[in-house]
Amino acid sequence: MDFMLGFILGGAAGVGVLLAAARIRRWLGRSEAGRLAAENRELKRRLAAKDRHIAKMLAETERLADKLGKTPPLLKENDKLIEYKRILAITQEGSK
Repeated sequence: MDFMLGFILGGAAGVGVLLAAARIRRWLGRSEAGRLAAENRELKRRLAAKDRHIAKMLAETERLADKLGKTPPLLKENDKLIEYKRILAITQEGSK
């Protein structure tokens, strides 16, 4: 009997402390300082995410620039024109 009474009173006291702590946290969360601190944390998190994104894009741009720097130069316009005429002549001979 004493065990059961202690168990019930302990459970009720635990629930009471839990509810009181929740009310105090909610009350402190409504304060201006609490809202500003939460907004500051959110802004810092978003800024860090943006910095990571910018760093990733910069690394990708540098990688592409290195890759483009290693490719052979493209044909000049005159060379392209000669190549197109050659291909056209081959296709016209095949169609006769």
